[in-house]
Parts: sequence; C-alpha cells; structure tokens
Amino acid sequence: MGANRQPGSHGARSTLLRVSVDTKLRVVVRLLTTPHGTKTAVARRLAAECGRSLRAIFHWRENYRRLGPSGLARVRSDEGSPRLYNAVDFDRVIAASVRLRRRPYIKIRQEWITLNLPGSYETFRFWVRRLQTFGYIEAPTARRGKIGA
Repeated sequence: MGANRQPGSHGARSTLLRVSVDTKLRVVVRLLTTPHGTKTAVARRLAAECGRSLRAIFHWRENYRRLGPSGLARVRSDEGSPRLYNAVDFDRVIAASVRLRRRPYIKIRQEWITLNLPGSYETFRFWVRRLQTFGYIEAPTARRGKIGA
C-alpha cells in the first residue's frame, strides 16, 4: 500500500492513481477491526500508506457501511472522457488524433495551436496519444443515432 503517485509528477497538484477495490477493502477491514480510541491514529497511518487523505479513508468506511463492498468500487459516470472538453471540442480532438496518425509529419503542437482548444498543450497531447493508443468507443448513453435504423 505504498504511495500511489504517478512517476515524474511533482508539486502539490500531482495526479493520484486509482486505488484498487482490494486495497480499499483491506483498509476498511483494518479500520473496522481497530479498537475504539485508536481509530484515528490507525486511519492516519493507513492514509499515509495509501497516499490519501484521512477524510478519504473514513469516506471509504462510510461507503462500505452503506453499500457493502460495491460501495468501494464506485467510479465517475463520465469515466474515460475529459472534463475539460465539451462534446464539440472532444470531437475535434478525436479528428486531430486521426489526422495525426494518418499524417505523422504534422506537428502535434501546431495542430493544438490551430484548433485553439481550451486547456494546455499537455492536456491536448495526453488525449491525442490516449486516443491513438486505445481508440475511441462512444459511451452507450451518448449515442448519436441507432445503428441500422
């Protein structure tokens, strides 16, 4: 349960990697089996081991009490789509990703400047590379039309 920070990230706003459900369950079980009076000290140690805040540890415990093990597996409803780009901007990022794959001589920075999208160059580059690596599968709730209709 070491710190789950991405390698190469620096500063206070470094990105945290997702903690597995198994790790969360082990933390919650250790916290629930801790005698009264020492829970805060144990929770602080567990938070340090996981690289999370004390509040996050107690939040996991409450989710476990309310929903059982499934409460530890909750994910964002917009998982896999950027928070920064709206649908139109993200379509432009997808098109840029395809263009850059077909024509590798195009500079990614020039494409970013041309599109004039919100956010940083690094954000644009992250999404282009992610789309080129994994492709894009539209979420079932965001379908634009029925297939075969």
